[in-house]
Amino acid sequence: MGVPRGVQSVFRAANERLRARLEGYEGPRPVICECSDQTCMALLYVTPDEYEEVRAGGHFVVATGHETPEIERVVARRDGYVVVEKD
Repeated sequence: MGVPRGVQSVFRAANERLRARLEGYEGPRPVICECSDQTCMALLYVTPDEYEEVRAGGHFVVATGHETPEIERVVARRDGYVVVEKD
């Protein structure tokens, strides 16, 4: 069973703080997995452009294998993570 979307918003907020601290760094940046497991602290490495693309689409960055088919749909597969759309 997944957790409320609000918990994922907490992970998203943490990722925004990380992004602000790493402003100007061009390589892949650490991003906390935005899956529905509230105990997950998996780190993913995503380029700034990839993360912006995910955010612009209203999607979430989730570690491969952390997707929950009952509440989300995979919209893209990338190296080490998937991009999901929440139902």
